[in-house]
Amino acid sequence: MEQGKGWFSKPRVETFSDGVFAIIITILVLELKVPHIEHPKDVAELASALWFILPKFFSWVISFFMICVIWVNHHRIFESITHVTHRIFWLNAYLLLWCAFIPFPTALVGDYPFNPLGLFIFGIVLGLMGLGFTLLRRAITKEQLLAGHINPKAFKKGNKNALIYGVILYLAGGISAWIHPIIALVIFAFIPVYFIFFNVQAGIENA
Repeated sequence: MEQGKGWFSKPRVETFSDGVFAIIITILVLELKVPHIEHPKDVAELASALWFILPKFFSWVISFFMICVIWVNHHRIFESITHVTHRIFWLNAYLLLWCAFIPFPTALVGDYPFNPLGLFIFGIVLGLMGLGFTLLRRAITKEQLLAGHINPKAFKKGNKNALIYGVILYLAGGISAWIHPIIALVIFAFIPVYFIFFNVQAGIENA
C-alpha cells in the first residue's frame, strides 16, 4: 500500500513495540534476586530466605502473564489494521509508556504484598495501560483503519470488553485493596487467567 501523508511504517512500529515488550519482560525478572544467607550450607536458612521472596515470585508471575496478554492483544490489533496514522502511533506510544512502567508497581507489590497503597498503585498503572487499549481501538474504529477481512461488529465488541476488563476491572482491583489486600490480589490474578482462557479482548474475527 502506498505510504500516505502522516502515516508510519506499520512493520517498524510493530518491531519497536515488540522490542519494548521484550525489555519489559527482561526487567520484570531482574527483581528476582538470589537471597543472601549467612550460612551457605544451612537448608533451613535458605528455605526461610526463599519463603521471604515468594511474594516477589507471585507478583512476577502475574505481571509476566499480563504482559503476555497485552502483547497478544497488541499483535492482533495491529494485524487487523491497514496502516498506522499519526494518532494511532501516539496512542500506541501512550500504551507502551504504561506498559514500560509495569515493572515498578510489580516490584512494589512484591516487596509489600499486603500494603493497600502498593496494590492500589498497581491497579492504577494497569488501568491506565488498559485505557491505552481502549483509546487505541476506538481511534481505529473512528478512522476506519480495519482491514477488509476483519469483522467490524466483532471489533467494536472488543472495544467494550477492553474498557470493562482492561480498565474497570484493574481499577476495581486497586480500589478493593483498601477493603482487603487479598481481594485485590485475587482480581489481579484473575484478569490474565480470564484473558488467556476466554480471549475476551481480542474482538477480532474474520468477516
